[in-house]
Amino acid sequence: MGCASSKRIDVAVDAYRPPPSSFAVFDVNSIEEPWLKPSTDNPDEPFLDEKPPPLLDKLNGAIDGATPRSWDEVSKALEDLKPKLNSPPPPPAEEQPPQICKNFSFHTLEELEKKKSASSTDSQLVSGPTPGPVVAVARSLKDNIFIQKDREEREKGGKGAGFVKRDPLGDFPEICPPGGEEAVVVYTTSLGGVRRTYEDCNRVRHLMETYQVVFDERDVALDGGFRGELRDLLGEEGAAVPRVFVKGRYIGGAEEVVGLNETGRLSRILNWARVERGAGRLGCRGCGGARFVPCLGCGGSCKVVVGADRERCGECNENGLVHCPICV
Repeated sequence: MGCASSKRIDVAVDAYRPPPSSFAVFDVNSIEEPWLKPSTDNPDEPFLDEKPPPLLDKLNGAIDGATPRSWDEVSKALEDLKPKLNSPPPPPAEEQPPQICKNFSFHTLEELEKKKSASSTDSQLVSGPTPGPVVAVARSLKDNIFIQKDREEREKGGKGAGFVKRDPLGDFPEICPPGGEEAVVVYTTSLGGVRRTYEDCNRVRHLMETYQVVFDERDVALDGGFRGELRDLLGEEGAAVPRVFVKGRYIGGAEEVVGLNETGRLSRILNWARVERGAGRLGCRGCGGARFVPCLGCGGSCKVVVGADRERCGECNENGLVHCPICV
C-alpha cells in the first residue's frame, strides 16, 4: 500500500527458501516394525516373523490354525469382557430409627430420680436385658457412700444432717463487759497524750459510724471506772485501748478490727449479730455522744459546801462528770 508517488525499493537480500533435500516423501510401507527387526545388541535373540494377531482374530480362532468361531460365541466373549452394568444394586443398609432427644433438666432431686428411672425403663424395653454379671449401682444420689458418711459424722457430732450456717462470732472468746450482752461496747480515750492510741481510737470509732452501728462508747479518760472494767476483763496487759466487744464476744483491738474490716468479716459479724443501727448517742442533744455532762450539783468541781466545810461531791466521778440524763 502506498501513494502514487511512492517508489519501489528492491531488496538485495533474498528470502529464505528450504533446500530440496528437506522435502521427503513419507512411505508407510517403508516403516519396519521393531518386533520384526532383529536386535542389534543381541543378534541371537529370536523375533517374530509376523505381526501379532488382533483381538478379533484371537476370538475367531485364527491362532494355531483353529477353526473360526461363530458370531454368537464372539459376542458372548465380548459380553464377558464388558463390565456388568445391569447388575442389581447392593441391598441398602438398615435404617436406624430416629433417636428422640429427651430433656434432662431438673429442679429438684426427686425430679432427677424420676427421669433416671424412666430412662432406664425405656432402655430395657427397647434393647432388653443385657446378659452379664449384675453390678450393684446406687440408684439415688442420696445413697452415695460419701454423702452417707458425712451425714453419719454430722449426726455423731450432734449436728443436723442438713446445711448448718456457720456463726462468725464463734471464733472469738466469750468475754462480756458489764451490760454488754446485747450491745456493741467500745473502750476508747479522748485524750491525745499518746498520738498512736488516740488515732487508733478515732479509726475504730470511724468504722462503727461508717456501718451506722449504735455502740456504747466507754471513754476511759472521762471515767476511771471504765479502765477498771477493762482490767478485770482482759488483765493489766489488755487494758490498752481501743477494745471492741460485740454481744459478749471480744473482737480485738485496733489492728484486729481493721483487719476484719479489710477482709469483709467485720460486716458479716455485725450482720449476724443483728446489732442496732442508727445514730444512737451521737444524736443526743444533751451530750452529743460524749455520754457525760458536767455535774449539776458541784458544777464539775467535785466539791460541795456542807456547813463550813467543803466535801467531795458524791454525784460525779473524779472528773466532775455525770452520765447524761437524756441518753442513758
